Amino acid sequence: MVQLERLDALAARLATGGSHTVAELAAGLGVSPRTLARDLQLLRQRGAVIDSESGPGGGVRLSRASPSLAPLSLRESQAIELLLAMAASEALGLSLTGELAGVRAQLARAFAPADRTRIGALRQRIRVGTPVSAQVQQTRLPERPRVRRAVHTALVRYLRLKLAYTAGDGRRSQRQVEAHALLMAWPFWYLLTWDMERQAVRTFRLDRIESAEVAPEHFRPMPLQVFWDHCEGVGIAL
Repeated sequence: MVQLERLDALAARLATGGSHTVAELAAGLGVSPRTLARDLQLLRQRGAVIDSESGPGGGVRLSRASPSLAPLSLRESQAIELLLAMAASEALGLSLTGELAGVRAQLARAFAPADRTRIGALRQRIRVGTPVSAQVQQTRLPERPRVRRAVHTALVRYLRLKLAYTAGDGRRSQRQVEAHALLMAWPFWYLLTWDMERQAVRTFRLDRIESAEVAPEHFRPMPLQVFWDHCEGVGIAL
């Protein structure tokens, strides 16, 4: 189970009433007692009132005073997609009520505390530039959903990516990159990265990425101005 699905399953088990031991809940969800303790804390942060009793026969139970917890009904990949869509809407100035930041913060509560700082920084990592020319727009390629999901996951979690990329002149290459930011220059999304082999900033048009694999290695984020300056240097006006 991914974390969001597991939180919903845990809330459903507690909602059945009665006391549940940590060992019982952990075994039912297929996680360690330590992971279950973190999940219980996340439920509390979502508003659940959970009572705990120590000693023989003790356990955890959902208090009668606890509000009902509506399931998020989102897989983690869907939550990441939604978070990025909201950040992009803010960057484009499309928020009708100005409340997207609050919605994003509320959704972020379903993630582990260590992830929330990254999620809060999403708005600053997405920029909007001027549209590309009509001639360039005609080169648009079909979207690859798997590529988009991998890019979004790497962006949110500061994970490295292995890319197979075809440049505008048809040259193909394999790249290992750190995904730092996204740029919208209508109608294209561009991934702004630090290329591990070339030790330099490189920009990849998402529709030209043939495949993308998320690597397990995290990276330390670089100052975003480095990437915005690169855009200006290659003729993309922000």
